[in-house]
Amino acid sequence: MYNAEADMSNLAELHQNQQLRIKALDLVKSLFEQVRVVQQHRAATNAALAGNPFFESKTRVLAREVNARFKELERQQAECVDVIDERQWEDIRNAWQTVHLQWRQDEIIENFELHSHLVKQLLDYISILGNKAEDLIETGSQHQALSHYVLNDVPAFIEMLGQIRALGTSTAVVGVMDDACEMRLRFLMGQLNKQQIKVKQQAQHLSQEALDITSSLIDALLCEPKLERLTGIVMHDLLSGREIVTSADEIFTLSTQIIDAHYNVMNEGLRLLRLSMDRRMQAWVSR
Repeated sequence: MYNAEADMSNLAELHQNQQLRIKALDLVKSLFEQVRVVQQHRAATNAALAGNPFFESKTRVLAREVNARFKELERQQAECVDVIDERQWEDIRNAWQTVHLQWRQDEIIENFELHSHLVKQLLDYISILGNKAEDLIETGSQHQALSHYVLNDVPAFIEMLGQIRALGTSTAVVGVMDDACEMRLRFLMGQLNKQQIKVKQQAQHLSQEALDITSSLIDALLCEPKLERLTGIVMHDLLSGREIVTSADEIFTLSTQIIDAHYNVMNEGLRLLRLSMDRRMQAWVSR
């Protein structure tokens, strides 16, 4: 009788952990959506500082969305207190307030750096939260490969694209490349190619079930011609040393299409992680 009671107690604990994990992964998804909007805000504010009135109007809409999402994130985090870092979260909130309240007084490159620091804080927070959530259950190596792919590899690639979008958009508004932007863009283009190769290689380690995200993967792969086009614009127009002919809107739109395709891949991966069950619970259920 004692063993049966202990067995049920263990199962109850596994179930509780599974429920907390699902809430934490839902929070991760919401945090990634916040990153997505902050990345857009970075590009829009960069272009607004460069003098584009269209992007100036976008900044207000995006800022309202970021603020609204922070309120919703606070609600979700209240359900995940065992796996969140309150001090780290407070640092993120303070970083956003700094960006939000002072960007109009900043230089373009300073605004870019402050936004990028905020995105890094958010991505670090997501990675730690996601790993804590995954540690709540026992899984195999293929599940762990999917977790790393979703929480680390794809977000890093997206952020490189986001930084290129921000610098490229503001540079196109100005019409000429300055030294600070040129240095960062050249570095980013070199790193982007390496990260793209890494993302493709990591995908090969995923299980067959994880490869069910192929619909999104195919969409992302279909973006390769767009990525090649963006690379061509950056290397042969923005970094050409001549007067820039590509419009800011074209760079922003093209970059966003590529970024959105990769966010779809990431969201599909998160959906699969959410469906996973602790191996011990699976064994109990299948007895």
